[in-house]
Amino acid sequence: MTNTQKALTAKEQQFIEEMERVRGIEFARIGMQVEMAGDIGTITGTRNGNLMVAFANQTARGAKPRNVHPTWRMKYFDAAGVVIAEFNDKGCVFRPERATA
Repeated sequence: MTNTQKALTAKEQQFIEEMERVRGIEFARIGMQVEMAGDIGTITGTRNGNLMVAFANQTARGAKPRNVHPTWRMKYFDAAGVVIAEFNDKGCVFRPERATA
């Protein structure tokens, strides 16, 4: 592990495993910024294969994290704020390449 990497918590590891197994979204992480249908939020966890997202616009989306589908009108941002994956109404626009074994 390098200085820039941190050890994953059990919740983070479980999140990664579930998202990859259920949805094939291996790049999503707890704490990652996303945009769903134009609303910005932060991934807080997973429930039944969906993302739990706390939205910045609490007036429109409520104060509690919402259960949202990870590939419905979603954009995923890296730590620098760059879009790394996008899904629209028709499916995947682009996403990170999957690592080969």
